[in-house]
Amino acid sequence: MKRYFWLGLLSGLLLTACAASFSDPAPLPTVSPDAHYIFYNGHILTMNTGQQQAQAIAILGQKIEAVGNDSDVLALRRPHSVVVDLQGQTLMPGFVDPHSHIFNDAEQYLDMTVVEAQQVALENGITTIGAMYVTEEFLREMQEINRAGQLQIRTSLYLVITDNCGELQGDWWQEHAPTRAAGELLRVGGVKIFTDGGTCRRPALSYELEPGLGMGDLFFSQQEFDGLVAEAQAAGFQVVTHAIGDRAIEQAQNAIAAALAGQPNTLRHRIDHNSVIRPELLSRYGEIGIVPVIFGPYPLCEPFGPPPPPEYQAWEWPWRALLDANPGLPVAWHGDDPFFGRIRPLDDLYSLVTRNEVDQDGRVCESPAWQKAHAVTVAEALPMMTINAAYALFRDEEVGSLEPGKYADLIVLTGNPMTIEPETIRELNVALTMVGGRVAHCAAEMQTLCASTTALR
Repeated sequence: MKRYFWLGLLSGLLLTACAASFSDPAPLPTVSPDAHYIFYNGHILTMNTGQQQAQAIAILGQKIEAVGNDSDVLALRRPHSVVVDLQGQTLMPGFVDPHSHIFNDAEQYLDMTVVEAQQVALENGITTIGAMYVTEEFLREMQEINRAGQLQIRTSLYLVITDNCGELQGDWWQEHAPTRAAGELLRVGGVKIFTDGGTCRRPALSYELEPGLGMGDLFFSQQEFDGLVAEAQAAGFQVVTHAIGDRAIEQAQNAIAAALAGQPNTLRHRIDHNSVIRPELLSRYGEIGIVPVIFGPYPLCEPFGPPPPPEYQAWEWPWRALLDANPGLPVAWHGDDPFFGRIRPLDDLYSLVTRNEVDQDGRVCESPAWQKAHAVTVAEALPMMTINAAYALFRDEEVGSLEPGKYADLIVLTGNPMTIEPETIRELNVALTMVGGRVAHCAAEMQTLCASTTALR
C-alpha cells in the first residue's frame, strides 16, 4: 500500500547536486522545418509493437521522418543533414510521467523555480508530464511560463476539484475546458479528485495496519462520489482519481462504471496510485476500461508506515497480478515526484523489475520476498513508462513511441535496459534528451555525442 504522508524533509535531501545554480532561460528559438538529423549505429527501442527495434532514426523539423536499419535511413541523408553516430548506444522515447508534482511543488519541496525543476526532469529523460495538482493560481503561472517561451516539457494540467483532504475547491475548473491540439506544449488534460487519505488523513483500507489505527478515511459517500465523476464527465473532462486503499479503489471503480453506464471509456478516466488492490478488484479495471496508473518504487528506505499484515501482502502494490488480470490494458507508471526523494525514472525502472528501492543518496534498499513477487519485466515496464503513459495523457498519437509522423521526443541512454542485468539498470544514465527535434539536455561526459548534436541546440 502507499502509506503516504507529506515528506517535509525532502527540501534538505532532494537533488542536492542538481540544485546548485540555475537561471531561467530566455525563450527558445523555434525548430526549423527543414532541419534534418539522422542517428544511426544504435539500438533503437521504438515502443511500437509493429517495429520494436531498429538501428537508425531520421528527424525532419520537429517530427520523426523514418525509423529503420542503417542503410535505409542513411539513404535519406541530405547536404545539410546532421548525422550522429550513436556508437552502439540505446535510443528510445522520452519518459512520460502522467502524474507528477515537480512543477507545482518546485518551490516548496525542491527550492527551485518551475523552469529549474523542468531542467532537472529533462536531464533525467522526462519529456512529457501530467501536472497533477493544479489550482487556479498555478494554472495562470503555467500559462505565463508557456507564453514566455520557457516551457520545454509537454505538460498536461489536471485541475483540482478537491484538495488532498477531500475539500471541494469550487467550480472554477468548469471555466477551463480540456484541450487536445496536436503538439501543444501546455494543455488542460482533465480534473483530479481525491477519494481517500494519504497526504491528509489515512488511506481507506479493508483492514487495520495495527490495532487501533482504524481502516482509514473515505472523503465521500458512494453517491456523492458518483455525482462528482458524472458531473466532470458531462462537462467533457477526463477524471483522475487519487485512490490508495482498496475501499477507495472500489469506490472509484464504481463511480466510473456508473458514469460510463456500459459505454466505452472514451475520456480515459484513470485511477492513480492503486496501492492496495483487493484481489476481486483486479480484473475490474479491464472490464470497465479504466486506465490504472501505478508507482515504480516501493517505500523501503523510508517506509511510510508499518508493513501490511502477512495475510494482506498479496494486496500491496500487486503489479504482477494487475498486469496478469488485464491483458492488453494500457497500465501506466507514474513517478509522483518529488515524494520519493529524486526525479529519476531510471531508478523507477530498476524498482519495477527488481522491487528494490534506490534512495536519494543512491543507496539500494532490498525488497522482501513477498514484494519481489510483484515484479514486472523490463519489456513490460518500458511501455508503461512511455506509450502507455502517453495514452493516459491523450498524447499517444503524438509521443510515447518512435514512429514516422510523431514528435521527436527521445532520449539516448548509456546502456540498453533490455539486455543488461536488471541489477545494473540503476547504473544507467541519460546521455541526451530531445523534445520536438531540439536537444534539451546533453550530458557533459558525452562530449562526442554532444559535439555531433551542437547544431540541434
